[in-house]
Amino acid sequence: MNCREHHIPELELATGQVREALQAILHTILFIRSPGPVAPRDVHCEGFDLTYTRIATNDGSSIRSDGGGRSISRSISIENDLDKKVDDAIEVFLRSLTQIGPELLSGCLTLGFFERRATRQLFGLVSHEERVVWEQWILRVVVNNTPRPVNDDKASVIERQRIQVSSTTFITSSLH
Repeated sequence: MNCREHHIPELELATGQVREALQAILHTILFIRSPGPVAPRDVHCEGFDLTYTRIATNDGSSIRSDGGGRSISRSISIENDLDKKVDDAIEVFLRSLTQIGPELLSGCLTLGFFERRATRQLFGLVSHEERVVWEQWILRVVVNNTPRPVNDDKASVIERQRIQVSSTTFITSSLH
């Protein structure tokens, strides 16, 4: 099976923007590529002037019988599970960043979609599950650890605006 690759333009982000930017991009991709009908939920980014759409599910309870006449209530939280998986992937990514210069770190994050296929070997006695990747989204990120200017002088204000505008532009172009 052929694997389709989507290369998102390289993002250069300040250290404090990385988590929120990656959440916006990953949740948008997951929403776009989700199989079947899903409910949308708009999320406004605090650090950027943009809103993205993600998968929304309501926390609810499902009641099932255990066969003995008793009902067991089970809480289902797909959205929290999805958030946890995205946040865990971002944490792993942040720990794997490599130094590429003074105060610059770089890394590559790949989101893959795969199909599970069961294969039998040795005359059908041994089964093995194979994951066949059919689509990948590849995102290169450069993290700029340069201290953000906090003074109120004109140069500091201009630099803060430049960082904010360039980050927002990068993310917006990645999401479209």
